[in-house]
Amino acid sequence: MKKDSKEKVIFIFTILLFLALLYFFAQMFNLLEIKKAQAINVFASEIEIPDILINRNPIDIDKVITKNKNINIKEEMIYEEQDLEYTTQYINNEELPSGTMHVSQIGINGIQDVITIKKYNGDELISEQIVANNIKKASVNKIVEIGTGKR
Repeated sequence: MKKDSKEKVIFIFTILLFLALLYFFAQMFNLLEIKKAQAINVFASEIEIPDILINRNPIDIDKVITKNKNINIKEEMIYEEQDLEYTTQYINNEELPSGTMHVSQIGINGIQDVITIKKYNGDELISEQIVANNIKKASVNKIVEIGTGKR
């Protein structure tokens, strides 16, 4: 019987201790909330916003969103293979008679891969930007010798 009564006393004591701790933490929480509210009020009352920082033209975010939804801009990324045109170089040659021309090297076009971003407003192209290119085959310049020598 003594054992049961000791267990009951310990159980009741544990419950009372738990309730006391719960009350203590509730009081601490209330105290923290009061201090927090006081700090916010002090902070808000001590700061005076200079006239220059007051926004005289606030932005209506709903109006901006509506305006931007009405814009019909779309982007597309295009991959294409393009020809690289050769250039012609003219070189004076005193060994050739004047008035003659001699092609010493034929020109060959090259090939490059190009990635382009195009922006459209409706059906109208408004910008085009090459963002990457890779030369697959370099072009070869055409070389033409022009005679400048005596006939």
